[in-house]
Amino acid sequence: MHSPRTCAIFLPSPRSDGEKRGFERMKFKTKLFFITLLPVILISAAMIFVIDFQSARLSRSQAETVETLYLDLKHAELKNYVMLARNALTPIYASKLKTKRQAQRQVTEIVRKMTFGEDSYFFIYDEDGTNIVNPRLTYLIGSNWIGLEDEDGRRVVRELIDRAKKGGEFYPFIWKKPSTGEYVEKLGYSVYLDKWKWMLGTGIYLDEVSRQVAAVQSELHDNVGETRLVLFVLMLGAVSLTAATIAAARLSEQRFADARLKELSARQVDFQEDERKRVSRELHDSISQLLVSARYGLENALNSSRKEGDISQPIEKSMNALDDAIAEVRRISMALRPSVLDDMGLAAAVKSLGSEFSRQSDIDVQVEAEPLKDLLTDEAKTALYRVIQEALTNVARHSRARNVQIRLCRRRSNIHLQLEDDGIGMPRGAERRYRGGGLGIRNMQERIDTFGGSIRFSKGRSGGLAIEVTLPIVKHKK
Repeated sequence: MHSPRTCAIFLPSPRSDGEKRGFERMKFKTKLFFITLLPVILISAAMIFVIDFQSARLSRSQAETVETLYLDLKHAELKNYVMLARNALTPIYASKLKTKRQAQRQVTEIVRKMTFGEDSYFFIYDEDGTNIVNPRLTYLIGSNWIGLEDEDGRRVVRELIDRAKKGGEFYPFIWKKPSTGEYVEKLGYSVYLDKWKWMLGTGIYLDEVSRQVAAVQSELHDNVGETRLVLFVLMLGAVSLTAATIAAARLSEQRFADARLKELSARQVDFQEDERKRVSRELHDSISQLLVSARYGLENALNSSRKEGDISQPIEKSMNALDDAIAEVRRISMALRPSVLDDMGLAAAVKSLGSEFSRQSDIDVQVEAEPLKDLLTDEAKTALYRVIQEALTNVARHSRARNVQIRLCRRRSNIHLQLEDDGIGMPRGAERRYRGGGLGIRNMQERIDTFGGSIRFSKGRSGGLAIEVTLPIVKHKK
């Protein structure tokens, strides 16, 4: 039988006498610092807090007022644009001297040329949602977009048509801005041409509203910042004579201790991985080859002795035992350091890990992994692999899940890893345990923190546990 896969856990070592003495010295400096400076700090902090609180209230009030006024102006402006366009088309739309096809073709040409500003234009959709006119995003013309949804899940074309049938209503949605190519908030307004079952509309991008509000808030923030700076200078002058020596010594010691701790943590992880790689290589290249050689020798002996039949059974048992030993050595080697991680990269290693986990646990693992090539260093790839390995171990032990999904991909300047199961999830009241971390969870967090990433535990869509890891891309040094 195969032994269960294990994950190495590192327990903090007890504090030495020197560490205890350093801790006591730090406690004394902290007490001295607070006894000396606490009154001044509390009064200054209270003043700054009151100023910040009042300025935040004023900033929100001004922002809401400016936004309301600006949106009212945009509503009136947008409605006027649509009414002007409709009035310009009315002679052709109501004409009885042209055929319907001629009138529609002429209206289409007119609307295509009716643009205002760099990004504003008119659009026409029929009742079924097929785009007829769009002078900026021409690739939309001729296709049906009735089911198109924006980033917030709003069915843009469907809603614009429905609101146009009701007599014309404003509708906010997210849309691509032609001049920048970015998706921003847009306010749309549309009317319905009953005779042709067409929806005529336009929209105004609202990022300008955000800029105006941000400008008002920035100006207020600058004024508050000046006041805060004056208070800070006064407080600094009051505390500098008594706190300079203590603060400098404490800050220096703290920085030195943090730097040493990070260095030791990184060296420990590197040493652990190097040792695993060495043991894995020796198991694979030495012991595994010896077992395979012995297995071939027994197989030859078995073939030679089949005529007599008296030693075939013990030889067969020996061969089965060697097969088990070979499989166990390979399993241990894979657990210590998967060779596919070094040979074919992280994506292939994750897929191999998922397949092996499914085979051993009867839990279905679906893996979607993009090749990362040289986007991460070898150490960062190893850290991600160990996080997935630890997470799958937790799934097998605690989740009662039947399915696991793993997604590994690039998102802009980060590598994103998502692992989600359909198990029992986090028990009620266990949030603190996941934030503080058990030994396994803490091990994941430390690995990701080493490379400046973040890890988050939450409830998945299927009710199980979801783990999301974001790791900044660091180009591989050649």
